Amino acid sequence: MPLDTADFPADLLALLRHPLSCADAQETIATFFARPALATLYQRARDPLHTASILQGCATLLPELPPQRAAMLALMCGTLVEDDADPRVLFPVALDLLYRWLQQLQPYCAEAVEEDDTEPPDPAALQAWEDAQAQMAAVPRDQRWEVELLHQAADLLVLPLMTMVLRDRRNHADFLAHSALQALLATLHRSDSLPFEQLYYLVLAADISYEDALAVVLPASGTGFIARVHAANNGFHAFSMLQRLIRHHGQALRVRPEIWDAADAASDASDGAPTADMDSDVDGDVDDDADSDTAAFQWLQATAYAGGQLVNPMAWAWGEAPLRSFASRQGLRVLIALDGEGGCSRRWSGFTSACHAAQDPHVEFQRYLTPQEVAALLD
Repeated sequence: MPLDTADFPADLLALLRHPLSCADAQETIATFFARPALATLYQRARDPLHTASILQGCATLLPELPPQRAAMLALMCGTLVEDDADPRVLFPVALDLLYRWLQQLQPYCAEAVEEDDTEPPDPAALQAWEDAQAQMAAVPRDQRWEVELLHQAADLLVLPLMTMVLRDRRNHADFLAHSALQALLATLHRSDSLPFEQLYYLVLAADISYEDALAVVLPASGTGFIARVHAANNGFHAFSMLQRLIRHHGQALRVRPEIWDAADAASDASDGAPTADMDSDVDGDVDDDADSDTAAFQWLQATAYAGGQLVNPMAWAWGEAPLRSFASRQGLRVLIALDGEGGCSRRWSGFTSACHAAQDPHVEFQRYLTPQEVAALLD
C-alpha cells in the first residue's frame, strides 16, 4: 500500500530508514519523538481524521525499518490503540517482527546453571548456557551494539503488543495460534545470558482464557449455571471469580451456608481478598488488589464424573493451568464444584491480578442449568 506523503513526507521516511549506528544505542523514546518530524507525525496521528491512515502507513513501514526505530514507532501506535484506535491494523506485522527478532536473539539466550553440591547440573542446560556464552563471545566487540539494540527493540515491542493482544480477542486468538512464537516465549523469557524485562508479560497473556459459555456444576445440590468468563489468568483466577458468582446466587443454587461462613472468615483474615458485589450485574469481578483466595469447593474437571457418579476424585482442575485446557462435555467447558467435607484445602496467592489495564477480567452469569442438563454433564 503506498504511503500518504502528507503523513510520511520524504524527510521523515529518510529519518526512519536511516541505518543505525553505535551512537543510536543512546537514543531514548523521549529523544526519538522530540525530533520535529516525529513530533509532527505523532500530533497528526492523534487527530481521528488521520489515525487510521497513519496506523496503516506504520504497518507498511515497520518491516523495512531498523529494529530500534520500528519498535519506537510501534510504541507510538500502541498509544493510539490505547486511545481506541483499531488494534487489528498493526498487530500481525508487530507479531511477525517480534518472532523474527527473537529468532535472531535465540542463540545468545539461555538460563544460568546454578551450582549444586548435591547433584551435577543437567548436561543439556549446561551445554545451552555454554553455547550462548560462546555465541556472544564470537560477536566482535565493535558489533555487539547491534545485538544490544535488537534486544532492546524486542523488549520494547512487547509493550504495544500487549495492548493489541488484550484489546481484541481475535488478536489474542492469533497470538496463541502462532505456535513457533509461543515456543520461543516459553524459553526466552527465562534467559539469564540476555535477560528480558518485558517478555514475561506476553507469557502471562498467553495463559489468559476466554470462555463465552462455561458450565459450573454443583453435584451436591444437583444445580449449576452457565457463565461467561472473560480474561481469566488461569484456573485459580477463574475459581475466585466463580466463587463470588456462586455466593451471589447461593440461595437458588442451594449451597450450604457453612461454606460461605468459612469463606467469609478467610476473606476477613486476608488483606485484599475479594468481597461480593451484590449490586453488580457483572458480579464476578476480582479487584486488582485481591491477591489471595481460598477454595470453597473441591474444583474438579468433567472427567471426575461418569454415569452420575464420582469416579475420579483426583481429576482436579489444576489452578495454575489455563482455563481453556480443562475438559469439555456437551460442547461446553465444564467445572465441577464439589461440595463436601474432608476435601483437600486449597489456597492461592498472586494469581488474580490483571497483567494489563486492558485485560478486564470478569465473569457474567447467563442462566441456571436445568436438572436434565446437570445430569447430562455428570453422565
